[in-house]
Amino acid sequence: MAEGYYVLSEDERRKFAGIVSKIWSDEAFAERWQSEPFAVLAEHDINYPEGFPPPLVPEKPSGDLSLESLEAIAAGSEAEGTAGTLGSASSVSCPAGTAACFGSYGSAAQA
Repeated sequence: MAEGYYVLSEDERRKFAGIVSKIWSDEAFAERWQSEPFAVLAEHDINYPEGFPPPLVPEKPSGDLSLESLEAIAAGSEAEGTAGTLGSASSVSCPAGTAACFGSYGSAAQA
């Protein structure tokens, strides 16, 4: 297991927001994420380092939302009609688990 933590870059967070949106809207894709998260990350050009747990997917907000709204929420911003709904597709992964990361940018770092 790698020491330290991994923070998705801004570009990787945008890509991961698309993954989250698809997980929320496509049951077969969600099942694939559960079984092969690192393959899914690689297919979306996210170079996630070995030894870190995959990013956690935030819970889907309730209500009937458009794909654009889901992507905005997954990226950590509020979509129209979702005031007070927090969601972030960015994450910090560490040996102890994965926690939400708001506004942090970078790559592999040591703890």
